[in-house]
Amino acid sequence: MTENLRSHNAISDLVHRYANAVNDRDSEAWSSTFALEASWDLGPERAVKGRAEILSLWTKEMQRFRKVVQIVDSGTVDLDQSGCSGSGRWYFKEHFERNDGTSGFMVAHYDDEYLKVNGQWLFAVRSLVLHDRQTSGAEDETGPTPIVDPLGPEVSTATGQNDR
Repeated sequence: MTENLRSHNAISDLVHRYANAVNDRDSEAWSSTFALEASWDLGPERAVKGRAEILSLWTKEMQRFRKVVQIVDSGTVDLDQSGCSGSGRWYFKEHFERNDGTSGFMVAHYDDEYLKVNGQWLFAVRSLVLHDRQTSGAEDETGPTPIVDPLGPEVSTATGQNDR
C-alpha cells in the first residue's frame, strides 16, 4: 500500500472516529481528533480555536441533546506534496433529539484541513456548512450556508434573530 493511500485511509478513519465519538458522546475520543491548536468553525460567532476551547464548546452544547446520531456519507481528501497536511470535504447526515423534546434531521458537510502530527492525522480546521435542516416545530432551513450549527442557536436567515 502506498503512503498516499495509507494517508487517505487514515483520514477517512479520523472522520469516522469523530462521528462515532459524537454518537457515543465520548468527549475524550472526540477531542482527540483535533490538533492542539486546531479551529472548529460552526458559523458566525461560533468559531473557537484550540483543543481546550473546542472541547468546552462541544461539551456545553451536547448537554442540550438526549441523543445525536451522525452518519458520514461521501468525502474527498487532497494531500499536499509533503504528505504532512491536506484538505478535504465530508458530507454527513445527523438525526438529533433535544432535551426539550424537539427532534430534527440535518444534511451538511465539513470543509477540513488536516495535519499529520507524530505520525497521526488530526483536524487542523473543521468548518461546518449546512445544506438543510428540518426541526419539529420549526421552519426548514436550506443552504449551503455556514450560518447555522447543529448544536447552537437557530438563527433565521431572513431576520438574523434567534428562532428558539
